[in-house]
Amino acid sequence: MNNADKNSIDIKEMFSPKLEEGENICWCGESAEKLTMRERGMSGKHLVFPLFCLSLCIIAAVAVLVNMSNVGIILTVLLFAGVFVFFNFSVIILHRVLFGVQNLYVVTNKRLYMLTKRGKIDVALELTALSSIYATPGRNNTGTVSMRNSSVGKYSNMVYVNLMGIENPTKVCDIITEAVDNAIIMEKKKSQRNHY
Repeated sequence: MNNADKNSIDIKEMFSPKLEEGENICWCGESAEKLTMRERGMSGKHLVFPLFCLSLCIIAAVAVLVNMSNVGIILTVLLFAGVFVFFNFSVIILHRVLFGVQNLYVVTNKRLYMLTKRGKIDVALELTALSSIYATPGRNNTGTVSMRNSSVGKYSNMVYVNLMGIENPTKVCDIITEAVDNAIIMEKKKSQRNHY
């Protein structure tokens, strides 16, 4: 038994008591402890906007120092807005690149769960709200599985969901796609039964 299989068994044992009636685990796994920028879903394009904001701040600061007229006041406001936006995006990027935590993932026949390393449920999404599922292979047979989320309510701000640093991302993508398809079929059958 390899390490991934052992970890999968440990996650199943830990998470099984949290399952609702009729809910079965289709797949579970964990992110790698050390991930590259790409495996964290980051690329050079994620740095463009913060760099643009920083450039705007520098230009505004120079303009304010040169000309303290009405234009200077407007540029000062832009400077503070740029600093605020740049700071927020930088914190998000640095957190994802440098301090990304290792997550546990569980896919059941009803939901996708993202857990903390200690097993606390961080995110619980209905499979029927997931679409556009695709895998991005990385190095060492790890990668990211990404999907679009159309949940309404608590997790509606998560437009895209990424399972980062997982082993065999293409295989996991196929498992999640099949689970989502089956969940949609079951939801339609349930809706038809309730309609009659």
